[in-house]
Amino acid sequence: MSTEVDLLKLPALLVLLLVHSLYELFLRLLLGFSWARRKLGTVQRRLVLHNETEAEYSTQQMRFEDDVIQYDVRGLDKIPSHLVVMLGPEQPDYKQLARFISWSMAAGVGHVSFYDHRGFLKRNAYLIKNFAKRQPFAKTDQIVWTHQLKKGTVPLRNGYHRLVVVSCFSPEDGKRSVVQTARAISDQLTTGSVASPSDITAELVDQRLQDQFHHIPDPELAVYFGSVCSTYGMLPWQIRLTEFLPLGARMQDVKPSHFVSCLYRFAKCEQRFGK
Repeated sequence: MSTEVDLLKLPALLVLLLVHSLYELFLRLLLGFSWARRKLGTVQRRLVLHNETEAEYSTQQMRFEDDVIQYDVRGLDKIPSHLVVMLGPEQPDYKQLARFISWSMAAGVGHVSFYDHRGFLKRNAYLIKNFAKRQPFAKTDQIVWTHQLKKGTVPLRNGYHRLVVVSCFSPEDGKRSVVQTARAISDQLTTGSVASPSDITAELVDQRLQDQFHHIPDPELAVYFGSVCSTYGMLPWQIRLTEFLPLGARMQDVKPSHFVSCLYRFAKCEQRFGK
């Protein structure tokens, strides 16, 4: 009789055991979820604090770099009026390239251009612009982007203490612009706007090209990464007197010291102007 009673109680015991097991599993899952949520909150707070600290350090670092550059170049006899940063096989690091704008402004370089023979920089100039906006420029500093200027217009200082004009070039701005200029002069020779072939001088060609490029001066210094020097078809008319100097570092490793070193070497260069 007792055996039959025990058998009748067995399903109830199994149900109670199952309910107890499920309840214990629920408690463990609840405790695990609470622990994970607290852990995630701690990690998020650490990330926020790290990002705020990194941003503050980055701003202080950039201001310090500008001060150091201003101090280092104060004794140089000449500073390039137009600096070109050239890319060869490197992939663009837009954040790193934007630093050249800040460094150039600190050194007193009035025009900075970026040249990429694949055209990435020109197509994505807005990326450099976005990173340049994060630089700690003063309210009296101004950056003028030539791709936003109307054809034939010249950048004006407009009361700003420091001004740097930024351009992005690709091969289409090189030989193609020279060919287009030659065709235009040839058409003017046909219509009589240019009186005779003797009136076609280097100064005339230079003036027409200047009109296309907002009258920015010809590059005086071009810097490149790595050890291989190649013009990659960059502005063949405008680089007749340009000095090409290696930065001595990869793009991701370049520092203000590499930039200043190029300025010092440029200051020692003697331009012979075809002698």
